[in-house]
Amino acid sequence: MRRLKLDLLGRFALKTDEGADLVLPTRKDRQLLAFLALQRGEAKSREKLAALLWADRAEAQARDSLRQSLAALRRVFRSVMLEPVNSDRTSVTLDVSAFTIDAVEFAEGCGASVLTAPIASLYQGALLDASDTATPEFEHWVVQERQRLDALAEQFVVTASISVLSPADAEAAMQLARILLAQDRMLEPVYRAMMRICHNRGERAAALKLYATCREVLSEDLNIAPDHETEDLYRDILMDRSAAPDLRVLTETDRSESRPSIAILPFQNLTGNEKLNFLCEGLAEDITTGLGRFRSLLVIDRYSAAAVSSATSDTIEIGLRLGAAQLVQGSIQATQLRLRITVRLVDCANRAQMWSDIFECDIGDVPGIPDQIAAAIIATVQNRAEHTIIVQSHNKPSMAAYECALRGIKHLRGYAKDDNDKAVALFREALRLDPDYALVQAYLAFAEAVIQNYDEAPRDLLIDYRNRIDRALAIDPEDYRINWLLSLLHGYLREFDEEKRQLERALALNPNDANSKMSYGSFLASFGQVDEGLAMIREAMRLNPFHPEWYWLSLGAAFLAARRYEDAIEAYSRRTRPKVWVLTRLAICFAHLGRDAEAREMARRVLEQNPDFRTSALRGGGWSDADIVHMQDGMRRAGLPD
Repeated sequence: MRRLKLDLLGRFALKTDEGADLVLPTRKDRQLLAFLALQRGEAKSREKLAALLWADRAEAQARDSLRQSLAALRRVFRSVMLEPVNSDRTSVTLDVSAFTIDAVEFAEGCGASVLTAPIASLYQGALLDASDTATPEFEHWVVQERQRLDALAEQFVVTASISVLSPADAEAAMQLARILLAQDRMLEPVYRAMMRICHNRGERAAALKLYATCREVLSEDLNIAPDHETEDLYRDILMDRSAAPDLRVLTETDRSESRPSIAILPFQNLTGNEKLNFLCEGLAEDITTGLGRFRSLLVIDRYSAAAVSSATSDTIEIGLRLGAAQLVQGSIQATQLRLRITVRLVDCANRAQMWSDIFECDIGDVPGIPDQIAAAIIATVQNRAEHTIIVQSHNKPSMAAYECALRGIKHLRGYAKDDNDKAVALFREALRLDPDYALVQAYLAFAEAVIQNYDEAPRDLLIDYRNRIDRALAIDPEDYRINWLLSLLHGYLREFDEEKRQLERALALNPNDANSKMSYGSFLASFGQVDEGLAMIREAMRLNPFHPEWYWLSLGAAFLAARRYEDAIEAYSRRTRPKVWVLTRLAICFAHLGRDAEAREMARRVLEQNPDFRTSALRGGGWSDADIVHMQDGMRRAGLPD
């Protein structure tokens, strides 16, 4: 039996099986045929067809137009000896067995277990993409059908990315993905699928370029960052982990961890007193710290939680972007001289409230509240109390000292020109108010090292800073943050055994601390344990997906130590407004790759920022002797003065 070929995806085309074009007289004739073709042989009433395509006309005129259009279709079909249009006084049916219809074949093929190039190649664009729809009723139908077919196409690409395909099938899936992105360049799941396919084909650089394009598009069009699944995939590819996950990638709420994942959002200040804004952030940070001590929970870093919640208030979206199953939300209100702190635990999947409570206290007792909240959350999430509730500091600070500490930590994390000086001043004020505040003692010593440019500080000062943090640890040996800060000073002093010991102690106290994991991963990679180090770094980035930029610098250092120059460039390039330290590392990488022009450009920018720069003055903290020699060689190749 003779069959006609009807193409509806991308553009309308009607051909004989020999390839000859059949021309329908009017646009309405083409639209009528397209609608009937997608009804799969189901009869449609004349009344519905007239209202669908000629709603802008009176009823009698619309019915007459339908009769004329049906007559036009019959004339064209009879010219090739076919009679697929069947009608009576009330309804019209198209015999679809007389056609091969690309949209129908594509939809059926997407449901098959085998993904092939012929199926993918059927999709040449959106349904009736070039069709000028005349009535809102027909436009509504077209939009619904487009969305259905586009969703199938998107799912086809995603499924292809986690399937074992022939080179031809993989390329067809990539071409389909390109068509989808040409229609809507913000389809983040399609970028992820293309990244997987490229990586599986050994095209790692292309996969990383796709990520960069996705990130740029989302930033330009929506002013958002890629979600956690895209970031995780990017880091997997960058760190050479497999890019082919199991079928769980098909669900956007994938939870790769068996532990409950939880994020604590900044509390809302409902008091009307802006001076208490610091308390909202401080409560979130301290609850995060308390919950992080429990190995049975995966606690997202507060830095990422704050970043995402500032962009959206939707619980489901926050959960998706952070990879969290549950959120802790809260607010503070003032009742005369007391504070009322309301907290609730919310399921990200359905916005259901799992638990809530109200805590009241005098304002001076606020520093002890986070432990009570964390203990209640632990009991709720696990339906039982752990053998110990939160390990509490030996001394709770005064409220005034607590405020100064929180403000100081915030400034220390900032990048403004005077942030570090402000941090030091606030830490000193906190210690004036509460001399035994161990964490602040440690932070003050570290902040002073930062002002002295980290490991470039004179050795006697570094030793003093290290000893002061050590004394703070003696006051509060259970605060893992002090261990982490102490490890950094040991690194600056090249006391690598002690640096490692303090990092391991910090992680023993809080296995969820992203900063300690990041530092430990970089340490391991820098001393030959590259695979172990990169695995630890990836865990840190999972815990803190919207992490500060120094994470990228630590990853770059790990790659540089492993002589993976292209990867180091990728990581270092994530630093906005790079300073001398980063520019020299980029110069080293380009020089060792033989990319001399780019190496010289980095060297020029180094000397532009610091005309007195000398290769012989390379900072040595955290690097082995062999690495220092290797980096100095790269700097000289780049043209930096000795």
